[in-house]
Amino acid sequence: MNPRIYLLALGTFTVGTEGYVIAGVLPSVAHDMHASVSMCGQMVTVFALVYALAGPPLIGLFHKVPPKHLLMGAALVFAVANLLAAVAPNFAVLTGARVLAALGAALFAAPAAATAAALCAPEQLPRAIAVTAGGNAVALTMGAPIGTIVGSAFGWRASFVFVTALAVVTAVAVWFGLPDVPTAGSSVAGRINLLRRTPIRWGLVTTFGLFLAAYCVYTYLSPVAHQATGLSSDGVAALMIVFGAGGLLGGRLVSRVLAKHGIATVLRGALLLITALLAVLTVLTLVHVPVVATVIAFPLMFTFGLAWWSGGISQQTRLAGLAPAQRAQALGLHFSAQFLGVAVGGALGGLALSGIGAGAVPVVGGVIALLSILSIRQVVPTPETAEAAAPEAASAPLPARGATASR
Repeated sequence: MNPRIYLLALGTFTVGTEGYVIAGVLPSVAHDMHASVSMCGQMVTVFALVYALAGPPLIGLFHKVPPKHLLMGAALVFAVANLLAAVAPNFAVLTGARVLAALGAALFAAPAAATAAALCAPEQLPRAIAVTAGGNAVALTMGAPIGTIVGSAFGWRASFVFVTALAVVTAVAVWFGLPDVPTAGSSVAGRINLLRRTPIRWGLVTTFGLFLAAYCVYTYLSPVAHQATGLSSDGVAALMIVFGAGGLLGGRLVSRVLAKHGIATVLRGALLLITALLAVLTVLTLVHVPVVATVIAFPLMFTFGLAWWSGGISQQTRLAGLAPAQRAQALGLHFSAQFLGVAVGGALGGLALSGIGAGAVPVVGGVIALLSILSIRQVVPTPETAEAAAPEAASAPLPARGATASR
């Protein structure tokens, strides 16, 4: 595989570190901004919504910009946003910085995945996407803890300075290390045409359901884990690291699994596994035997991360294969559905927690994961899809073997 794809993983590591590290410094931010922790927590929702709504239009607006220039510019916008957050005098400016960061992240993630696809052979598409997405898993296991430690030692503003430095390094690495690749050539009309395709719409429903189910639970892992195991905040942080480690392993293995079993099988297996794991977590929360729950919780979260990451990478591969001539736009829609699931998942999980209790959170997540299996259909290009893409796809790379597996 082209080693330059790892430069794109550096970018997703940077974006992921910023997204995860903010959870570790929220109490300090709330104290300095004279606001409640719950109010400051809404910055996560603001980020997710801006990303979901603005991502595809932004990618369409800049569709003629060469990917190398677009990625470098997005990294610099992300750097400016985090520097603004580091010096923010009040909550309003800090929220504005999060909006700007979401715009930079949206302009980086989908074009990065599309660029990774352009840099690899067709049969290596799942692995290339897995490497690019793997930066996010490394961010959870390494970037976020390091950023949180920096924030604890030097104040929360230093955490954003740390991310700013990562973003600048990413921009420099992309500029000097990434080769020129053709532009995606997809406009607003192309995005609308994508949404008219039934296979694309089913794919987006699956993405939304996968991340809705996961984030409904992950957002409130602290109260759920505390109810089940009695673990302190340090113990919950360890669970998050284990979760990220499972995702990292899933990212490394999923390309081989896709080559043997195909996307539909892997997605159904991932969602069934998530459903089963959340059922176990529900029992642990309701029965409340802390010693037993603690022993089970760590392998459970590791497997949860593995299943979730495998499903997410399979979804990226699925949508990239369904629109080979419009990968950036298709992946932009994927990430929009993903972050919409993140935002709604946080709200839905919060309603379950406040209305019923911690035990209801994994129940809701498990039901959503189970229902999402119904959306796994039309995972291969149909004659309609091929005909719609034909004008632009004459010289485009074919989807990877994993993306053409039987339904």
